[in-house]
Amino acid sequence: MLRTDLTADLRSDELAPGFVRPAWTDYTFANVPDTVRSLFDAPARRPLPPDVFEGVDTDVDHVVCVLVDGFGWNHFLRERDNHPFLQTLSERATVTPLTSLFPAETAAAVSTFNTATQPCEHGVLGWNAYVEELGGYVQTLPFVDREGTPLGEVRDDPDIATLIDERPMYEDLPNAVVVAPEGQGESAYSKATTTGARSVDYRNVAQAGYRVRRELAAADGPTYVYCYFPQVDALSHYEGVASPETDAQLGSVCAAIEREIVDRLDSAVAERTLLLVTADHGEVDATPETRIDLGELDLDPHLRRGTDGEPIPAVGGPRNLQFYARDGHREAIVAALESGLSMLDPLVLTREEVLDVELFGDREPSQRFLDRCPDVLVIPDEGFVWYDRGQLSYVGMHGGLHPDEMLVPFAAARVDALQG
Repeated sequence: MLRTDLTADLRSDELAPGFVRPAWTDYTFANVPDTVRSLFDAPARRPLPPDVFEGVDTDVDHVVCVLVDGFGWNHFLRERDNHPFLQTLSERATVTPLTSLFPAETAAAVSTFNTATQPCEHGVLGWNAYVEELGGYVQTLPFVDREGTPLGEVRDDPDIATLIDERPMYEDLPNAVVVAPEGQGESAYSKATTTGARSVDYRNVAQAGYRVRRELAAADGPTYVYCYFPQVDALSHYEGVASPETDAQLGSVCAAIEREIVDRLDSAVAERTLLLVTADHGEVDATPETRIDLGELDLDPHLRRGTDGEPIPAVGGPRNLQFYARDGHREAIVAALESGLSMLDPLVLTREEVLDVELFGDREPSQRFLDRCPDVLVIPDEGFVWYDRGQLSYVGMHGGLHPDEMLVPFAAARVDALQG
């Protein structure tokens, strides 16, 4: 059952025309982790509304949550007739649109997913951050510096808890397993945010599906398996979300889920297993004309200085640019951005406006978040803006509030209902 009736309601709640507001109180990806917790009777502050399980038997022992990075709601609708697994979900599962969170990108979303906290609590506000205690500019999830060098090689004993220090939700779940690409579980970030779960690597999508099924077959009690697929997002960046190559990659992910987790799962286990399929965000494609080099705007004179005396570059990401202003220079940054990026029709917000509209979450903000909340935030309506460090060759991008990146699917079904 496709719940397309909710789409208009979610899209109509706008921060500005064309900029979709996160639905913090109900239908948002940020509430998926509490939904998982509630399925195991673990403490949950705000699960998704009960109707996301309309017609679905949730009296199960096992829960599998598959996160397809970068797979937006409109992408689902466009491709559902081209991939048998998506057709099966449309017909036999309950598929509900959700909003992403803000920013609509992986670093913030996965931090929320792992800890059941909002960005205004955990403080990871994008792929790029400035953290003085870690020596300055940091790429968050890989825990590397601006050049991509691991922080352990260029900083003295960097502590991941300085970046994020929230209790992982897996500590409250039975026999929790995280199935992720090879090596990902060994990162400092993953170790800190998935404590309580056992890490299982995979080398390709077929192996990922197989290893999820292997965990379920071997389970001797209630089990939670989280499987992360980054492949659609990764190819979207290079080829675009509307590319046939990206859709082919989506097809391989769907086939792996269908063959290994659904069709080949023992029927007795399938009757006791709930499958959830969701995404952290969607993507939007840019043209060469809407990809802007931020370095050409000459913002350095107005940017706050870091501990090294140099201007702090923009943090966040290409569709959620965050700036720290020198005293008395904030309005100059706003004016320069509104003028220099006028062709992208950007939404420009000051720190006070960001806090007032609760853009990063509607809960009590942490001191970590308040320390990192930008003085100026820019969200392009279309295209993206970044420094000429490789990303300007990308086609697909995300992180803003466009409907294509903000709406994502949440599918739920007992596995035996999908078999046959």
